[in-house]
Amino acid sequence: MADSTITKKHSVTVGFGSIELTGSLHHDDENRSLVLETDEGPEYISVNLKSCGITPEPGNVFIKNWSEHAGLTARLEQAGLVQPLHELTAGPFGSTAYEVKVTL
Repeated sequence: MADSTITKKHSVTVGFGSIELTGSLHHDDENRSLVLETDEGPEYISVNLKSCGITPEPGNVFIKNWSEHAGLTARLEQAGLVQPLHELTAGPFGSTAYEVKVTL
């Protein structure tokens, strides 16, 4: 993986409902992933939906809207870290996810 495909933003605090985590936000465009690297380890922000037959466009990732990630897309948008593009239904339970443009 080439470092040129990874964009980082340091000292980012992300709210996950009842907890907040602070770390360095890493966007790997080649692998379409967004990860918050904390002192305790990685917290995966994006979700891989290849098993559902879909891949986000370049510069974008998918963020699930269930479990501890419910409402996460809106919080990341308010922080200026992503721009939601569209909502989609994924998985066997018809869960909601969002394709977002990463704007670090």
